[in-house]
Amino acid sequence: MSDEIKKENDKKQPFIPLSKQSKHKQKEYHASKRGSWGDINPVTRKPPNPKAYNRAKKESRPSLLGHDRTSED
Repeated sequence: MSDEIKKENDKKQPFIPLSKQSKHKQKEYHASKRGSWGDINPVTRKPPNPKAYNRAKKESRPSLLGHDRTSED
């Protein structure tokens, strides 16, 4: 029985702090701890500011005078 315990103790790896491990091993460790977002998109979203100037909105509106400034001849 004591032989089995000695063999088991020989197989255990000594504890090495993460800061002392190589960058490759640290990267493997952190990658294993990182999970998946699944169906969630982690990008922060916010509604557009209605008071802010919106060039695309202005260009898509027809001119109030009924003609475009680009077609002046």
